[in-house]
Amino acid sequence: DLHSFPTRRSSDLGSAGSLRFVVTRRSLIEALRREGMRITAPREAICAVLAEPDLGHVSVAELQQRAEQVLGRGIDLSTVYRTVDALQEAGIGHHVHLGHGASGIHLSEEEHHHLVCDLCGRTVDLPLEELGPLAELLERHGYEPGTVHFAIVSRCLSHRDDPGSAAD
Repeated sequence: DLHSFPTRRSSDLGSAGSLRFVVTRRSLIEALRREGMRITAPREAICAVLAEPDLGHVSVAELQQRAEQVLGRGIDLSTVYRTVDALQEAGIGHHVHLGHGASGIHLSEEEHHHLVCDLCGRTVDLPLEELGPLAELLERHGYEPGTVHFAIVSRCLSHRDDPGSAAD
């Protein structure tokens, strides 16, 4: 059962700044079953990829490619999207935009935002409680900071003096 896994806390930050979230292929398959999905070999391969340790944020195209490698044959893109949608409905998968490039899929039970370096692409999960003044600004203008759908694109300290950006 997915709900028996520990909930991530801001104190559970990994070395790359990602919130830790432990999930298994079996728990993802059970989540799909609860959403009424038939479990097929392609869906099992998708779950196997999503359960890989340190997967992080992955594009739908990359998820499809990696799942096809696991399965040993092609997987229809619509199957990947339906599987991701079902995981999102189950509350553990999220469609995210990380600045430039394709949108991605990210497994998480907690809402959070992302910080993304516009040069190296390094991505850090930012718990909502760490938004501080940004959360206050959103609330002052009548908005609530509860989504994982967007990223704050900036420059990481390793690249702050480098010229150019992915937006140039």
